Amino acid sequence: MTLIQRLLAAALLCAPMPALAQEDASWLDRFNRAMFSINNDFEEAAAALIDAVPDYLRLPDAVQAGLLNIVQTTVNEPVSAVGHAITGRYDLAGRQMRRVATNLLAGYGGYVDRATEYGIDVPMIDIGVALCVRGVASGPYFVLPLIGPRTARDGAADMVASNAYIYLLTVPFVGAIPSIGTLIIIEVVSEFAALAMARGFDPPPPPGTAFEAARDAYIEHRTRLCEAARTRPGDG
Repeated sequence: MTLIQRLLAAALLCAPMPALAQEDASWLDRFNRAMFSINNDFEEAAAALIDAVPDYLRLPDAVQAGLLNIVQTTVNEPVSAVGHAITGRYDLAGRQMRRVATNLLAGYGGYVDRATEYGIDVPMIDIGVALCVRGVASGPYFVLPLIGPRTARDGAADMVASNAYIYLLTVPFVGAIPSIGTLIIIEVVSEFAALAMARGFDPPPPPGTAFEAARDAYIEHRTRLCEAARTRPGDG
């Protein structure tokens, strides 16, 4: 999956965007529709497997919510802090990191959202939206394996952010130049981080959604997020 993502992103980012959209639209459309169908089949299979799990083996709802909070605290919120910094909103970036520190220290590693209980709320933003605020064009739309709908800007931002984040976390333990085995582990973990980022900021379309509807909804959703981040008032 990493190789497919990077080859696709490299081809899209290195090619002239207007020409790509005009000349290769049919190829890109076929690829996107095929990947959209594969992702839907995977989602249906995963849902069927989950439904087949007996109730006594399922994690309680409270435990599932706590585990999602840990992912939010350790992956999405630090990325959001970087996103706020990119847009120049250092006040929000600092407040976001206060949330991370609060939940890590007082919320059992992020299992409990103590920051919200203490009134430390911050709007979330990802790197793709932050780049949009800075005027970076979205580029063509495509569908990534498992991750789903993205644009060239958003997909590349996810991949760079996830790899950089996991690499920075491992440097204190493996050094600045990790071994080949460690690099492979970093790549695998970064894929899960990229998926967590994508799903955390952009929930997947409901089951049964048509390709065109999912594409249009994603683009409109990202446009709204960018406009909201641009017009977000100061803390006063």
